[in-house]
Amino acid sequence: MRNEKRAMETGMKEHNEIRELLRTFAASPNSSFLAEDACDALREYGDALVDVLTDALREPDEDVRRLVLSLLDGLEDKCEPALPALIKVLKDSDRVARILAANLVGRCGQKAKAAVPILETWVGSKDRSSHIKALGNIMMIDPSRVDDLLPLLIDTLQSEDGIFQIEAVWMIGCLGGIAQAAIPALKRRLHDHSTVSMPASDAIYQITGDPADAIMVGLKLLDHSEW
Repeated sequence: MRNEKRAMETGMKEHNEIRELLRTFAASPNSSFLAEDACDALREYGDALVDVLTDALREPDEDVRRLVLSLLDGLEDKCEPALPALIKVLKDSDRVARILAANLVGRCGQKAKAAVPILETWVGSKDRSSHIKALGNIMMIDPSRVDDLLPLLIDTLQSEDGIFQIEAVWMIGCLGGIAQAAIPALKRRLHDHSTVSMPASDAIYQITGDPADAIMVGLKLLDHSEW
């Protein structure tokens, strides 16, 4: 009984320590390496970390929630226990938190099917980033939606805004082999500015496994003034 009580007290102490560290890092004016520094500081807490980060998604401070989502992203497959909480974040009042959560949810594949109805409400949104993230992550969760949704994602490559082009290219690359139909549109982007052509060539490699386009773009940049 004493050992159980001691273990509970130790667990609570670690929980409070982690939450306090999260608040300290989130309040830091130097955000350049925020998630990386926080990850290094929290690494010693091991298995307890995911549980505390999951709980911290309910923090009222949006900077803390954003930091927690970045840390969960760095944990990759280890963040799966946080999935139910991440799905709730898709309705967060903070747009950045919602978009960060969408990427984490999509990574969980079919286990995240409960997120699809929420993501579907983002499709067609005036917020183009939310539209793009919704299309890509729905397909990552449910690949059977590719025939319906991939053409819509490909259409976003026509945007005049380079940021949206890059977001769409990245999402298409994340889809891997199921995005074969996007290859012609990606190849047309290989002649754009390097901020678009490089991720486009990477996306083609993720889809096909053939590095030829990535090598071509890289060699071209070596001789270009923008590089």
